[in-house]
Amino acid sequence: MAVRLTVNAIAKVNRGKLDLKPVVQLLDLKQVTGAKERYRAVVSDGSAAQQALLAAQLNEVAESGAVGVGSVVRLLEYVCSTVKNRRIIVIADMKILIRDSETIGNPKLPPEIVSDNPEFSNSLSIGYSGDQSFNQATNSSSPAKLVSSSVMKSCNKSSSSNAHLQSSYQPPPNYKSHGAIMKNEAPARIIPIAALNPYQGRWAIKARVTAKGEVRRYNNAKGDGKVFSFDLLDSDGGEIRATCFNAVVDRFYESIEVGKVYLLSKGSLKPAQKNFNHLNNHWEIFLEATTTLQLCPDEDGSIPTQQFNFRKISDIENAENNSIADVIGIVTSINPSVPILRKNGMETQRRILNLKDLSSLSVEITLWGEFCNREGRQIEEKLDSGLFPVLAVKAGKVSDFSGKSVGTISSTQLFIDPILPETHILREWFDGEGKDASSNSISRDMMPGLPSNDCRKTVSQIKGEGLGRGNKPDWVTVKASISFIKTDNFCYTACPLMIGDRLCNKKVMKVPSGRWSCDRCAKEFDECDYRYLLQLQMQDHTGVTWVTAFQESGVEIIGCSARELYELKHREHNDQRFGDVIQQCLFKQYVFRLKIKEEHYGDEQQVKVTVVKADKVNPSTECKYLLDLIGKLST
Repeated sequence: MAVRLTVNAIAKVNRGKLDLKPVVQLLDLKQVTGAKERYRAVVSDGSAAQQALLAAQLNEVAESGAVGVGSVVRLLEYVCSTVKNRRIIVIADMKILIRDSETIGNPKLPPEIVSDNPEFSNSLSIGYSGDQSFNQATNSSSPAKLVSSSVMKSCNKSSSSNAHLQSSYQPPPNYKSHGAIMKNEAPARIIPIAALNPYQGRWAIKARVTAKGEVRRYNNAKGDGKVFSFDLLDSDGGEIRATCFNAVVDRFYESIEVGKVYLLSKGSLKPAQKNFNHLNNHWEIFLEATTTLQLCPDEDGSIPTQQFNFRKISDIENAENNSIADVIGIVTSINPSVPILRKNGMETQRRILNLKDLSSLSVEITLWGEFCNREGRQIEEKLDSGLFPVLAVKAGKVSDFSGKSVGTISSTQLFIDPILPETHILREWFDGEGKDASSNSISRDMMPGLPSNDCRKTVSQIKGEGLGRGNKPDWVTVKASISFIKTDNFCYTACPLMIGDRLCNKKVMKVPSGRWSCDRCAKEFDECDYRYLLQLQMQDHTGVTWVTAFQESGVEIIGCSARELYELKHREHNDQRFGDVIQQCLFKQYVFRLKIKEEHYGDEQQVKVTVVKADKVNPSTECKYLLDLIGKLST
């Protein structure tokens, strides 16, 4: 079987190319004697050779004889380290391509192998007798010996592992010629965040704090505790999260300030928990009792105050649910704050604003908790004064509930009119054409993939074309009027508690105590919420059909909340005013966005038509649509 070794693989690996997956040949493979069994090797790319060490999980492969001298392998996971001033490739995983082969190419041996083992240079097929310093390195507390299989795999899959490991520590001149240096006496060398990994003995990073979380309490099998985290950014753009527990929280929490630059060293690196950590780094720093954190009083202009990875609203439309994204746009409107009862019984605030960008789309941004009172009020004041502020959202959480939207979480940061190039571009566009340009929202179950092109249908086409009977729902737009609204059951009593970052909204029942009970949340509460469940008859010039409108679209049609309408009818018993509210909705033209899907009710199948958005007909927009349609017909 002919095989070709990867050209210049050794040089590329030494430069930190850890995603190369090179094909190399083993020129030697021997067991290292010591407390733990290890296998050392010499690998070749046909022109150069280098010492290597097999990770513990590959011992069985070497012992079984599946791989040996002359074997050709593909390195799948590996890391390059400096031990005793010599470069060593630590192999965590490999694929055997050829069990035995003649020496390929004419590899040049490293000087240390030739000088210590002259017989090895005479015949590459003979294993060298050993390198004393290499033996000592692999049998002592070298980084290679301390590497575990799971950590090794995590490291090599990390997006931040583009840099090879830190070279061995070189003491500064004032430590030279003063005899032996005691352990940890010399200062650690500052390295980029991207170069951090668990195999380094000593390191330090200089970075700016870009975000600081609140202290959180927890309870687990080990007992009660507290934790807080903060995010760091260095001059190379590397980001990493630092976390403190218990006594370390008390030591560092008050001293950490967002925007300040610190020198951090003597922390431990562990794999980041991606469920809670959105940063582009597979590692997380855990601060310990020995950790040093020193404030750098002189401002370092090379370290940015914040790093963004903005996504267009059109990209948010196709983003995965619960993913984290940065987004920037012009705030066109903001709703008042409303109290929301969380599942734990605590009350919080919710506020929704609309964000618009150059993609001619808009998205709802949901503010939770203090964001409503802090940044929410600032935005509201600007809008009330006739200004449309630019809002940058750092680390917002994408939700696909009732269309795509972006919500705030504990690690989210909001920046109003930030000094950024994107701010200038947005402001120039909005003040020119953007302010009057129409935009479609990707929130509230908008039609996937059709934000700017209406799939316009008539009422008769819904049944005539068999819409909704496929595997996926059909999304269409219909211009029609409401001819009838059922008023006997126009809303339902809903659970106001929060499940994660969403409202429960399940139907609740009143219990004998007079309180409301939710079977899903298994909780009782004094006040329930009221949500629309409207049954409407919709008609145009081609026919009539029944549709269902839920909360958001119900508010758009009726013009008031379901609670207000419920109190008007059932508590104030003002039938005259109630009838006027319903009457003013009839025989007015709307542009309905509909979701059509066949559903099963027992043994019966029915096509259900749901209103996901109802906009009153805008004469200007409708004229443009009709002129465009006429233009297409005339061509």
